[in-house]
Amino acid sequence: MANEPKTTGYRGRWAFVDLADRTVRVEPADLSYAREYVGGRGLQARLMADHLEKTGPLRDPLSPGNRIVIGTAALNDTAVATAGRGSCSFVGTMARSPEPAAWVPGHKPLFGLVTHSSAGGLFPNMLKRADFDQIVIDGRADRPVRLEIVDGDCRIVDAEDDLFETAAGRRVPRAASLITDALTARLKGSSTLTVGPAGWNLVDFACLTADRHRNFGRGGAGAVFGSKNLVAITALGTEAVAYADPEAFKRLSKELDGLIKASVEDPARTASFRPTTGTTWWLDRAFNGRYLGVAGGYLPWHNFDEGAFDPADYEKVSTDAFLAISGKHNVCNKCRHVFCTRGARVPDGPYAGEGVRPEFETIALWINCCILDRDAIFHMNALCNELGVDTMTFGSVMAGAMELQEKGLLGRYPGAAGFGDAPGMIRTLKEIAHASSDLGRLFGHHSDRVIAELAAAAPSSTADISGALTTAFGGLGYAGINPKAFPGMFTAYGTSNRGRGDHTYAWTVQAEEGGLKEAHDLAAYVAEGQAGKALVDSLGLCDFFTGDITAEPFLSLYRALSGVGYTPESLKACGRRIYALERRLNNAQGRDRAYDAFVPPKLTVPMTRGARKGRAVDEAFYSSALDAYYEAWGWTRDGRVV
Repeated sequence: MANEPKTTGYRGRWAFVDLADRTVRVEPADLSYAREYVGGRGLQARLMADHLEKTGPLRDPLSPGNRIVIGTAALNDTAVATAGRGSCSFVGTMARSPEPAAWVPGHKPLFGLVTHSSAGGLFPNMLKRADFDQIVIDGRADRPVRLEIVDGDCRIVDAEDDLFETAAGRRVPRAASLITDALTARLKGSSTLTVGPAGWNLVDFACLTADRHRNFGRGGAGAVFGSKNLVAITALGTEAVAYADPEAFKRLSKELDGLIKASVEDPARTASFRPTTGTTWWLDRAFNGRYLGVAGGYLPWHNFDEGAFDPADYEKVSTDAFLAISGKHNVCNKCRHVFCTRGARVPDGPYAGEGVRPEFETIALWINCCILDRDAIFHMNALCNELGVDTMTFGSVMAGAMELQEKGLLGRYPGAAGFGDAPGMIRTLKEIAHASSDLGRLFGHHSDRVIAELAAAAPSSTADISGALTTAFGGLGYAGINPKAFPGMFTAYGTSNRGRGDHTYAWTVQAEEGGLKEAHDLAAYVAEGQAGKALVDSLGLCDFFTGDITAEPFLSLYRALSGVGYTPESLKACGRRIYALERRLNNAQGRDRAYDAFVPPKLTVPMTRGARKGRAVDEAFYSSALDAYYEAWGWTRDGRVV
């Protein structure tokens, strides 16, 4: 590591954990890395690169060679509103297609993408209080273990028997809340990140759950933990953040806080909806154009066939329907003003219970399965948190499974759920998480393996089978904005570093509703958004942070915290550096234009109803957008970083 003066803001300590030989090596942080890659996601990309450049591309993300890094950034646990997001990076298990796939024109092997996931709650800030910036985990333990990170010490502990149960004939970790309770009892005041039964059973879209309902969701981090025999990480500490200039930071954070408060209180800005509706305001905006929207017509329905359906049915799962069961705020540590998460309670009926209100993307993707039972959606969201299943990918996988059932292509799996079957979807969720049925074991895999297994039994139906799964060719699963509705959003979906279908790395809906439409302009907008999001993740901030991170007073505030000074241009260059590094690593994993350019055939079929009637993915337009996108990044026409 470089021998440089220690900055403030960061802890300046990384723990390298080798589960195979049960060693922990604590090293001083390389502060040149921190300046070039900022922290959080960016720093983890650099640590992943150090590993993969040494070992070569990783052909199996479930092998011991998959590194997983969990950590924070300089802003974490400070007074900056929303500075409570942690980062988790690894080679993902869902976005892969390693074997030949005849259903994909020009298929090339894809061995898993370098993936970043973000989560809030208390765990990230508690990890920082425990005096570590990053926990770098390699190898596989020979028996179940967990990590305890307490007041500057990181140790490997054998996982106790009371953390496990037998379910469906398998010994698996208990539900996330039960593991959290057990480990909190051992370490009072601690915070725990845990795998669920799904991750232990190597479900390719298993997540990691912290603080009961905060998830490192997309990509398969839970499966990576399971493959390593790693059950949980528990953190406890009291170390306070140090500041390069405490008085300046206090003054500037107060100024920034006022700006954020004003933006949330401005009814002309969408931030104003979040304290009441959280992310569910997007349901109405996508369906009928409420909440400052334009027309709507892009809430997915029937496996992305449509963006609209019967308005009377929609009212059962609308923004107001979820407001009706909402309770007190249940927000991330250090959140102020935004307050998007609220508890929820269903008082009676088969799905009675208390928990948290589901997020927009979860609800939208389960509406895409034609589920119109709000209480069932609430219950299923709670189950996903307990079992360790990513709600979004599960929704995309289930929509495809339901179409296969509708077309009679799951005859070997009696009882498979069809569209609108909430009890059947809940049953399938449990079967996937516990690998307790042939159907559950099948759909717990990445989608090209699912297609291959089904097509082997019915070769003449291969096109119909693959055509039903929008997650084919290593797809992560499209998010809750119908891919047919917005060409720019489809470009963002197709080029996201963590897998086709991801919506968080760039967001174009408002811009396209406002008139942005030319391929070159959309591509440039997407590229700029991706670099900007890399910075937000690397700073430990929430997507809903409303300040401008490249303007005053933010840059001065960051300097007062960390002692690291950026200009707007140099900070933006960090964002581009981070995104390009991830892309370069993914090139080595098999990603190029062939992956980006794949369009699931069903997305080229126009919608037949609603405000976006007639919209579909235009493959020629998308091809031109890809040309412009690679040009904006300075990459080759084949999508490779140079």
